[in-house]
Amino acid sequence: MELKSFGGKFQNGLGEPVEIEDVFVYPMLKSSELAKSGSLTVRHMLVTQQFVGEDTARIEIDAPATWRYLQAHGHYMDKRTSTIYRNRPRFSVFGVGPYAFAPWKVAISGFYKRLEFSVIGPVDGKPVVLDDTCYFLPFVSKDEAETVKTVLHSQPAMRFLRSRVFWDSKRPITAGLLRSLNLAALAAQLDTSLPPSYEEEMFK
Repeated sequence: MELKSFGGKFQNGLGEPVEIEDVFVYPMLKSSELAKSGSLTVRHMLVTQQFVGEDTARIEIDAPATWRYLQAHGHYMDKRTSTIYRNRPRFSVFGVGPYAFAPWKVAISGFYKRLEFSVIGPVDGKPVVLDDTCYFLPFVSKDEAETVKTVLHSQPAMRFLRSRVFWDSKRPITAGLLRSLNLAALAAQLDTSLPPSYEEEMFK
């Protein structure tokens, strides 16, 4: 499902050339790459669903080469034992929803040993997807994302998060830590307005 792009052509983790439509292929960043988000990523992810439980059979109609690729490599995905895939359509993925495809994101790596948030924008007109070691907030515009990043990097926010983070942990940055920060209250303290549609958002 993770592909690399070389000269406009895809290659999977098995070293095989992959010739599929780009309908379900999105640019991807891993957590270790967030700090370098200003440069174009060579990673891509084949994302089979827009929301959890969506029927994946439509891929056969919308992108037949992609469907053939999935069928040929389906035995790898069939070996997954997690209960989240039980009774789900074949080739299901997790961590999908409207938030995953938001054009702009404010993201942080769970493995960072520092509190540094990055603004991630579209690449070649497509939203960037992140791996499951990242946490992020979704936004529809760059201005919204930059505003919230400024709030998150403010001194009160940094003091709050540093007082609660356990740097010796394997994953010091957690969803629980990030969600404990009341962005609306913090923005009010800083006399800053949050994007109204995102005041109730939590880190994904």
